[in-house]
Amino acid sequence: MQVVERQRNYLRNPLPPGDGICAVCRSNAGNGFEVCYQCGQHRSASGGLQADIVAPIAYSVKGSQHDHSLIAYKAMHRSNVAVQNLSSLTVLYLAYHWDCFSAALGGPFTHIVTVPSTRGRQGEHPLETFVAKRLNLPALRAVSNSAYSADDRSFHSDRFYLAEGSAVGSRVLLLDDTWTTGGRVQSLAFALKAAGAVAVAAVVIGRRVNPDFGPSKPLVDRLRTAPEFDLSRCALDDE
Repeated sequence: MQVVERQRNYLRNPLPPGDGICAVCRSNAGNGFEVCYQCGQHRSASGGLQADIVAPIAYSVKGSQHDHSLIAYKAMHRSNVAVQNLSSLTVLYLAYHWDCFSAALGGPFTHIVTVPSTRGRQGEHPLETFVAKRLNLPALRAVSNSAYSADDRSFHSDRFYLAEGSAVGSRVLLLDDTWTTGGRVQSLAFALKAAGAVAVAAVVIGRRVNPDFGPSKPLVDRLRTAPEFDLSRCALDDE
């Protein structure tokens, strides 16, 4: 808990949906819109086969300490401090909200999966090493379709496929470190649903926000006056 406490001064909880905040990813949706443009595109392209729950743990404002940690924990020369900060934050967040997520999905999680690297990183993804293996759930392994470039952040129904494990009848905890457009997370959620998963909860460590992007300015302004991070606050309570 002390590791999370030292992060509270720069972490900020996702804002509640509505009032210009996307009901899915908690980015800027624009006044009068339920979801942002990208989440609307995902919803349309996927035919509704998306994550049942999307829970960003905190905002990752470009250039902030949290943003830096999300880069440094998986760098070639990774920061051990960043690894400790992010792994403790994620594991404790899941511990706080495990029962709530399970209730919303109709039962406890049966499997876990991480969004695979699209940049050819060898070996396990750091998120799998430092978080997923601590949760004592059977793992599904997803593989990226090499037909899509590493920089492609759009939704694709064939972006990922399962290489190990069966998703039939599963309730899956899907982990990713950063949500920028959400295309990769929702592409993997689609693959899981298409493979027979009955429910998917996507938990992401940071919902990335670019303060230099004009439409994000109202959101960033609200974060400047938002209260300090509260680990016990559940994303589902805002809905």
